[in-house]
Order: sequence, then C-alpha cells, then structure tokens
Amino acid sequence: MAKKGGDKHLKRLSAPITYRIPRKTGVWTIKASPGPHPADRSIPIAILIRDILRIASTLREVKYILRKGYVKVDEKIVRDYKYPVGLMDVIEFIPENKFYRILPHKINLLYPYEANDLDRFIKPLQIKRKTMVKGGKIQITTHDGRNFLFSEKEEYYILRPGDSIIYKIDSKSLDGYIKLEPGNLALVTGGSKIGKVGRIHNVEKLHPLKPKIVRLESGKTLFETIIDYVFPIGKEKPIINLPGD
Repeated sequence: MAKKGGDKHLKRLSAPITYRIPRKTGVWTIKASPGPHPADRSIPIAILIRDILRIASTLREVKYILRKGYVKVDEKIVRDYKYPVGLMDVIEFIPENKFYRILPHKINLLYPYEANDLDRFIKPLQIKRKTMVKGGKIQITTHDGRNFLFSEKEEYYILRPGDSIIYKIDSKSLDGYIKLEPGNLALVTGGSKIGKVGRIHNVEKLHPLKPKIVRLESGKTLFETIIDYVFPIGKEKPIINLPGD
C-alpha cells in the first residue's frame, strides 16, 4: 500500500511558492499532475480555485465544480483537480463568465489576473527549444509544452529560443511572432524584477559561462535581468492586457 505522501501528495512545507497556501495548518497539500508546466512554475487548479480565488471553500466543492465541466483552461474543459496551470494560461469559469490569465507576481511568482473578452483568445507562447527533425523541418517547443513543425519556407522557421509566437486559442492557429530583440516590449517572469514590463534596449553576453544579460527601458529607467526571465509580449504595445493597464 502506497504511503499518503508518495506520488499523490506533497508536504506543505515543500510546496512551491506559487501555491500561496498556509504552511503550518496541516502536513499535506495537493501535488500537481504531470502537465504542460513544471511543478515549480505552476499551480494545481484546485489550489487556484480554493485557496487563491476562493471560489470554493473545500476540495469537495472544487471537485464538484470541475466534474460539472464549469472550468476551462485555454478553452479546454479540465476535470482533474491536480491539473497544473501556469504562465499565460487563460482560465474560464463558465457560470460566472469570468476569465483569468496567469501572469508573473512579485511575491508568489504566478497569480491569476482578471482578463476580458478582447484578449482571452490570445496567448503568447515563448520558444524554449528548437530542434531539427526528419525532412529538414524544425520543431519548436514552447513554454507550455506545445510543439510546432515548420519548413524552411515558413516565416516561423527563423525564430529562436527566447522569441515568442502569438497563438490564437479559439482557432488553434498562429498569428505572428515577437522576437527577443531591441525595440520590442518584454515582460520579466523571474528574479528581482519579476512582473516589470520594459522595452528591450540591448542583449549582451558578459561572461562565456553565464547567461546573457538583457537591458530594458521602462520610462526613463534602465534595468537588467538574465535572458531566461525575458518574455517578449509586443512591439508597439503589449498584445495582451496587463495588470495596471
């Protein structure tokens, strides 16, 4: 017989900061299922509903809401209470007709900010890997685990890790891209500047064994972070609504 804390549960003290749960009110909490986002960069849907948004007060209520098909993530009904939601995911609560987008948060790393009808079908996807596959095509893997194949004749073939592609959730199609290059807008997704938006000033390699540094401008302020934390989100303006817009 498997121990309670085996593959199904997680100790509260060991839970990622994204969970936003009290650490000393119990021993165990919900362990996220394997999914599109890594455990330390995601939140189980049950914790999002019960502990963060407080739509439900118990896990039993969460399971009922999910079983009835009242919750969608990126337009897909989710019934697994351990399903991991992460950066840029759009969560819909059908009965209330409310939408939330998961965005960086300076304290908890991730937080659901209310979205609207105008941009809920737009999802920026950042490229994490680019590999050559059989037939001369390249395969691009994005931050939420999606894979896309492109031939040399397609405009997306030139993209590199760090660039973003614009995904239309409703039509499951692509609608352009945003390169990680000077002049474009980017959102900082980690580090001490998490949540800040700035225009990319330059990208520089200061040390052969360390990540590239990206400098960004916000108003008259210039700040920097490592390239792994820079997520391109627009050219003249962000393609999605952000907190404070």
